[in-house]
Amino acid sequence: MPVYKYFGSPAIYHGKSLFHILCNLKEFGAGRIVTRSTFDSETSPCFYRILFAQPLMDEKTLEGRVIAEKVHKGVRYTEPVDLSKLVSIPDFRLVAREKEEKVCQWEQLREYSPEKDFVVKPKHFTIPPLMKILMEREMEKRGELAAEESFLLPAFKTYPTLNVTTTGNSKVGKAVEKHQETVIKCEGTASYNYNTEIPSPYRNKGEGLEDFPDERPMPSPAVGMRMYKIQWEGKQHKEEARELN
Repeated sequence: MPVYKYFGSPAIYHGKSLFHILCNLKEFGAGRIVTRSTFDSETSPCFYRILFAQPLMDEKTLEGRVIAEKVHKGVRYTEPVDLSKLVSIPDFRLVAREKEEKVCQWEQLREYSPEKDFVVKPKHFTIPPLMKILMEREMEKRGELAAEESFLLPAFKTYPTLNVTTTGNSKVGKAVEKHQETVIKCEGTASYNYNTEIPSPYRNKGEGLEDFPDERPMPSPAVGMRMYKIQWEGKQHKEEARELN
């Protein structure tokens, strides 16, 4: 038998572009079920039901507009999705009519509900320990009262909306699918404490922070710092002593 040897990164897509499938179907596949090879690892039903398709009639039949009903992990989204940014990706497969019942599992699907389909993220983050020590010293110098809320970062202000899913990578290119927004519920406070990542023998037990040395005045000499500044005057230059205040 011949020996095959493959070079390069393995392919992440294993299918056809969407219009290479829909252009061979009646009414451009309205009502038909398509799935993707990237959904093969999911245990719950994941597929699209085509509602409307309009090819751009370009030379390679890769562009156009497709509106579909999305089902992801057994949840049927109540708002249709626009697949126009994904149609050129060779990752789609048509589901035969006799296999739709097995692939879709209609009796196991449920409608999207904001009360059930949400993501929980921390509302605040505690600041790193060294930054907390410095902030306490500065607030003490200014005569301010340090409250617990003074050392919390408002993480809930930085979360982006979860209505976009990115497909692909930097090698094959990235495509964006916009879908119904997932609700983010902010609860509790998270920490920047990474003690669990440190081996137990080297883990800090919280001792010694009270003996942390006072901050040195700035600027101060550091390892490798030149104590003289260079003034260039053509090819000849001289060094003047650097003043430390």
